[in-house]
Order: sequence, then C-alpha cells, then structure tokens
Amino acid sequence: MDNSRILRPAIAAILMVLAANCFLKYLWWTACYSAWQGIPKLATQWRAAGTHASFNGWSVIVLEFASIAAVFTVLRSRSSPPGFLSNSPRLILSLLIAVAGTALFALALSWMKQGLQ
Repeated sequence: MDNSRILRPAIAAILMVLAANCFLKYLWWTACYSAWQGIPKLATQWRAAGTHASFNGWSVIVLEFASIAAVFTVLRSRSSPPGFLSNSPRLILSLLIAVAGTALFALALSWMKQGLQ
C-alpha cells in the first residue's frame, strides 16, 4: 500500500487543526488587544496582545495556504491533461475543503476548550 495515500491527507488534517488553533488564539488576542486599548495601566499587556494577535493572524494565513496545497496534492486528476484550466476546479475544491475543514476544526476545538474549563 502506498504510504502517501495516508500521509498526505493526515498532513492536510494536521495543518487544518493547527490553522484552527491559531485562528482561535488570534480571536482571543484580538479581543484582549481591543479590551486593553487605552488603559494606561495595561499598556505593556496591550502591546504584547497586539504582537500575539499579529503572529497568530499570519500563522493562520500561512497554515491555511499550506493546507490548501496539501489538499490539492491529495486531489489528483487522473484523466485531464496538465494545465491551468484543468487544475482550476481542483484548486477551487481544495480551497473549499481546506477552509471548511479549518472552520469545523475551530468549532470542535472551541467546544473542547470550553468543556475543559
């Protein structure tokens, strides 16, 4: 059995989980940044929250592009010739699967994190 048939979807799922976790962290740090803005006593925490929010926001973008690429490699087109037009539906489907997967993982992670508190 070909290991890439198992490995590539697993990598795509792991990238989606990481992107979902970074998205939830981004939302948290953005809320903290917004809440602490303008409070002189919390100026240091406010700056740190902005840095954390920015880092997690960019992490979501990078991980989402990586998961789209991973899903794209999973969805092979056997019958169509290589080219932009033949790969466009595959790219669009990869984008939809990766975004939907990340959203579902974010929902599941938020439920799990709320249950742990």
